[in-house]
Amino acid sequence: MFKSNKYIFFDLFEQQIANVHKGTHLFYEMIGNYQDLEAKVKAIKAVEKEGDEIVRRIMNELNSTFITPLEREDIHQLAHTMDSMIDYIDGVADRMYLYQVRQPDPRVLAQANILVKCSAKLIELIRTLRKLDHQVVAKIAREIKDLEHESDSNYRKMVSDLLNAPDANPIEAIKMKEIYDKLEDCADFAEDVSNLVEGIVLKNA
Repeated sequence: MFKSNKYIFFDLFEQQIANVHKGTHLFYEMIGNYQDLEAKVKAIKAVEKEGDEIVRRIMNELNSTFITPLEREDIHQLAHTMDSMIDYIDGVADRMYLYQVRQPDPRVLAQANILVKCSAKLIELIRTLRKLDHQVVAKIAREIKDLEHESDSNYRKMVSDLLNAPDANPIEAIKMKEIYDKLEDCADFAEDVSNLVEGIVLKNA
C-alpha cells in the first residue's frame, strides 16, 4: 500500500526517537553493570550510527519532497536535535572507556535513569505530531521539563562533590567534569526536543 511522504516523516521521527531510547537504555545498563565496557561502548556506537542513518533518510526525504507536512526548518531542526541526544550518550560512553573510569559515581546511574525516562516521554511526545493535540503535548512537555530539572539538580550535586572533595585528583576531576557536563547536555537536548514539538504543534494546530 502506498504511504504518503507525510507519514514517511512521522515514521522516521518515531524510528529516530525509539533509537535514542534504545541508546539511553544501553547506557543505563552499562553504568548499572560496569564491566565488559568495550563491548557495551561498541553497542552504543552502533545505535549512534543507526541514528545518523535515520537522519540521512530524513534529509533525503526533505530534499525530494515538494510539499512537507511540517515546515522544512522544523523537520531539519527536530531531526538534528534528537540526533544530538544519542551523539552525546555515545560521547559519554566512549570517554568513560577511554578515560579508564574505574567506577562511576552512583549519581551517574541516577542521571542515566533520568535520560531513560526522558527518552520514554519523548516517544510519547513525537507520536503526538500525527494529531497535533496541544493539550496532550503540553502535559508531556511539563513532565519532560520536570525530569530536566531533576537532572540539573543531580548534576549540580555531582559537580559540587567532585570539585570540593578534599582528596580530589585534579586530572581525574577534569575528566569526570567533562563527562558530567555532557550528561547534563543530553538532558538539555531532551527539553529542546520538547520545546520544538510544542512550537510545531502551536504553529500547525
